[in-house]
Amino acid sequence: MSRFVAVLGPDAGVGGYRAMKEAARRDGWKISDAGPSLWIAAQRATITRYPIAMGEVVVIGETVPDTPLSISSADNADSACQELTRKLWGRYVALLLTPDQRLAGVFRDPSGAIDCAVSRSGSAWLIASDTPGWMVNATNDHLVLSWQAVAEVLRDPITLSSADLLGGWKTVLPGALHLPDGRNRMIWSPAWAVGRSSPAKAEQLRTTIDGTVAGLVRDRRSLLVEVSGGLDSAIMATSLRAGGFGGQVLWLNTHGPYPESDERAYAEAVAKVLGVQLTIISRSVQALVKGLALEHPQSFRPSLNRLDAAYDALQAELCEAHGVEGVLTGKGGDVAFLQTASSSILADQVHDQGLAALRGRTAPVIARRMSRSAWRTMRAAIASARRPRAYSPAVNALLHSDIRNDESPSHPWLRDLGGIGPGKRQQIIGFASNLGLHSVSRRSERADLLHPALSQPVMEAVLATPSYALTKGGHDRLLAREAFADRLPQALVQRRSKAELGGYYGRVIAANIDRLRPHLLEGNLARQGLIDRDQVEAALQVEHLIWQGGYLELMMLALVESWTKAWLR
Repeated sequence: MSRFVAVLGPDAGVGGYRAMKEAARRDGWKISDAGPSLWIAAQRATITRYPIAMGEVVVIGETVPDTPLSISSADNADSACQELTRKLWGRYVALLLTPDQRLAGVFRDPSGAIDCAVSRSGSAWLIASDTPGWMVNATNDHLVLSWQAVAEVLRDPITLSSADLLGGWKTVLPGALHLPDGRNRMIWSPAWAVGRSSPAKAEQLRTTIDGTVAGLVRDRRSLLVEVSGGLDSAIMATSLRAGGFGGQVLWLNTHGPYPESDERAYAEAVAKVLGVQLTIISRSVQALVKGLALEHPQSFRPSLNRLDAAYDALQAELCEAHGVEGVLTGKGGDVAFLQTASSSILADQVHDQGLAALRGRTAPVIARRMSRSAWRTMRAAIASARRPRAYSPAVNALLHSDIRNDESPSHPWLRDLGGIGPGKRQQIIGFASNLGLHSVSRRSERADLLHPALSQPVMEAVLATPSYALTKGGHDRLLAREAFADRLPQALVQRRSKAELGGYYGRVIAANIDRLRPHLLEGNLARQGLIDRDQVEAALQVEHLIWQGGYLELMMLALVESWTKAWLR
């Protein structure tokens, strides 16, 4: 994963900041001096400088295209960021500077692939993607956790990517211009992208995905490509193959010890069509105990990529052994291409076309997928089209009642959705939730996690396309299926089922109950009164897990608890 720390201010080159700079250099970080008052320590990140009328833009990360960019006419921070989103995309953070190298703003690319937070420390600004030890040691004298922000994340995990969890550090939101006064001004958001361009046809969607995959992998010599057996990973794998990637590729399928987590047959069919050798790794029952790690590195926020610790460790080892530089996944495809069956898809069609939409095939298709009557589906769609429900997170019974009932702010991407239909709102919620897939993990320390379905070009293409067009009348990801049908095995094109991992996670929790009890019941969340201790204790019973589930809620509590301990140890 690209990592950086930028120090900006008149004292950036002297005193404690100079010592910090030398500590970064000793730790193997590449130091770039961008002027007398700015230096940047980076790993796996290119630094590019663009002159503009208001001063300068310093882009940290990787962008497509990587040719010289003309944004010199931009005379303010907003217009400069708008030019960036129009003329390039990628995985980057941009620093906007005045002619005398004062901070005018920080912009984070719409994908959110690189985390970013900003802090004012004396006369200097610190802008960072994460919290390396050499920076923490120099700046953490007064560091505290914001328990209010932790509570908000527990109540609504979607806010994980936007929360200010560390005192003194402000998160730069994806697609937002963060100003020196602490405000985030949205330059790009999913709501902005809805309807901004023409809906994508199958050929256009295919071209967009092919171009996105090619752009993400172009500077890499070796890849690990996930071939899970699902549609989304297969689409990305075929795009890579069609693009003629010339480096080394490890085509990987992993499966668990239970039938619901074994999709080898579909993965092997994909490998056969591609003409590649598939590496298959079986995950044993014994690995279940390792599926839940109760340690966490110091970072700006808990990492969702560490929820399945065994898979994270496995991929990290493979990346290390094979010199892998990027991991290509299909994650986010279920949101981008619309896998979910919901009456909200019909509601979008009613919203756009009126009651005439009820005479089409969408209502019976959705009804069949949801095992409901067509009449019930139509009634729900009409009601939802007339008055779309505001977003509200699912209730987590394991939290203290004061936390459960609090009305904390939602993720910024989920605000101001007026005029957007219910189905498209659900898609935006999905994209906001998937921002957590860019988080730090053991495998991201060794290779970049590449999620084409969560990139700016793909998000813009599918957000501009109505939900009923993406599903072609309510079917499971039908536009994407048609776009790639000639590249995929017919068994996968026609498949409508999806692997079920709920049982797997339940077994992970069951295998770790004895470790989880003290971790949660005697931990920081309990001491801060954020969880309902009695409910958590009841949930940590095998009988409760079997009959009532709640696996992901427990795993999320364990993850956040581990993160707090990393900072308070």
